[in-house]
Amino acid sequence: MLQPHQLLLVYDGKCGFCSSVARVLRRLDWRGRIYTLPFQIEGLPEEMGSSLREARRTALALTPSGKLWRGAGSAAASFDMLLPFGLPLFRLLYSLPGLHQLGDFLYGWVSRHRRQLTFTYADLRHKKPPVLDEGTRAEIRRRRLATRMPSALTAPSATLY
Repeated sequence: MLQPHQLLLVYDGKCGFCSSVARVLRRLDWRGRIYTLPFQIEGLPEEMGSSLREARRTALALTPSGKLWRGAGSAAASFDMLLPFGLPLFRLLYSLPGLHQLGDFLYGWVSRHRRQLTFTYADLRHKKPPVLDEGTRAEIRRRRLATRMPSALTAPSATLY
């Protein structure tokens, strides 16, 4: 289940390259800050505020604060979750003029050639996608609401009296 402190990374579960990147990120994530799901889960892209068409083309990352990153931005957000102290180093670099365009160009090239870059199996090679659990669905909705109403970010269990 998606926890309030985790980044939700949505990838193509039928792509071997995408699946292997998600597996590597999970291995490197010793603090449990990244939660990965394939976009093939029914209704997941729409639940996040995106579309199935966009999810087929690019990775999506929903931050704990409710910001939805796409493409190279989702990669930057994922790499940031691996850094200590929550430093947004990769997102900062991604936002710089020139680096933003370079990141998008490189991400687009890899995305278009990912079938040729596949060296391993896809997570959903011969499996049906899992069902989105209600706890994860509720956390996604809370984050989306938080973009319009910041007070929604306070998790009920973290409220101090």
